[in-house]
Amino acid sequence: MSEADETLSIELIRWTFTVDPAHKAEIEAYLVDQGLEVLVRGEDTLVATWDEPEGEIDEVIEELWAINGQPFEVTHEEFHRANLMVYHYEESEADEKAVA
Repeated sequence: MSEADETLSIELIRWTFTVDPAHKAEIEAYLVDQGLEVLVRGEDTLVATWDEPEGEIDEVIEELWAINGQPFEVTHEEFHRANLMVYHYEESEADEKAVA
């Protein structure tokens, strides 16, 4: 990892994992209470996104495992804002004449 990567703050985390369907609703509720957005795919797959995460990530994962009754594999992805741009449309003279 380069020094630039180490200095960037985490803007978003995305977790994808499969849980015991019997505990899916409880796990989803816990994540929502922690401020994550949760997308349910099928009976047992969850995709959770955590915008500007704060707190102990490991503790949240351990609580998920406890709710599930056993550990499960979590795919963890981090997204950093290295560059932010906003594009906007500027009307040209030809556009203004066409509107008139």
